[in-house]
Amino acid sequence: MKVLYALQGTGNGHVARAREIVPILASRCDLDVLVAGTQSQIALEYPIRFKKFGLTMKYNSSGGVSYWKSFFGNKPLRFIRDVYTLPVKGYDLVIIDFEAITSYACLLRGVKSLQLSHQAAYWSSRTPRPPRSVWLWEFILRYMSPSAFKIGFHFSAYDSFILPPIIRGDVRKLTPINGDHYVVYLPAYSATTLAHWFQQFPDEQFVIFSRDEVIIDTLNTTFLSIDNKLFTDSLAKSKGIICSAGFEGPSEAMFLGKKVLLSPISGQYEQAANAVCAEREGAMVFYQLNALAVDIFKRFFISENSVKRAWPDYTEDLVEGILARAKNGEDLDDISTLQLH
Repeated sequence: MKVLYALQGTGNGHVARAREIVPILASRCDLDVLVAGTQSQIALEYPIRFKKFGLTMKYNSSGGVSYWKSFFGNKPLRFIRDVYTLPVKGYDLVIIDFEAITSYACLLRGVKSLQLSHQAAYWSSRTPRPPRSVWLWEFILRYMSPSAFKIGFHFSAYDSFILPPIIRGDVRKLTPINGDHYVVYLPAYSATTLAHWFQQFPDEQFVIFSRDEVIIDTLNTTFLSIDNKLFTDSLAKSKGIICSAGFEGPSEAMFLGKKVLLSPISGQYEQAANAVCAEREGAMVFYQLNALAVDIFKRFFISENSVKRAWPDYTEDLVEGILARAKNGEDLDDISTLQLH
């Protein structure tokens, strides 16, 4: 069986999930991989057949979504050309993790595809949202990468096609301990801003992972470059995590039984929705590094309420089930027989 696995490469979460799924697929079929975008800080560690520019959101200097930059930062003519030239008809199965080129190439040529992503969970009206719905973001979540079949991932099974997070094997092997520091990953803020902010809490220690090349270590902050192994090891030995409201990072922290403090990126509706869901699991949330957040941070530091979720390792069974259904011509999103306990 010839399979195409296409993923959005502009976020670490898509690549982290692919690092679990791709090796299993590669051992069971003839696999090609497509990656659109290059902003992920995690290497896929598998040969990439197609590298595309794709579609992505751009951010302003303060870390919020810039609709202006997003409009001009994408390349619509290149996107259309890629949609028309991608040879999706040559595959028996197409699996997509929120990647637009492959989705629309499949729609254009009548090829069935399976959306296997966190964003697919937001096709359900039962998945919690922020109090104020934003129609543009609802449209993006549904139609940036549409597919005939959908399986979503989220903290809880809000609907029948939603599964628990896929936790990386590297994380499952860790033995968590309650150390003396907090792990910080807030990419919307510069290293200078973070160093200044955490000086307000001299009784706590922080290991901050940053894309900035400038090293600004202080008495209570240590800055490290983005590195997959360093991050997971530091997280396992931490008191908890302070990070943006993505999905995979908070999921891994919850699996390890850590305290979780999230900050959705300004203007990023999906992260705002993730924060709502994470709060239901026991996480805490702040929205800006301001006077209001100081009290939230202090309450987080003294809190003993860690979030522990023992999600099962079902990835191999999921992949095998998808391949079997594809071979038999069955619905690709039928997860009714998957054992999750």
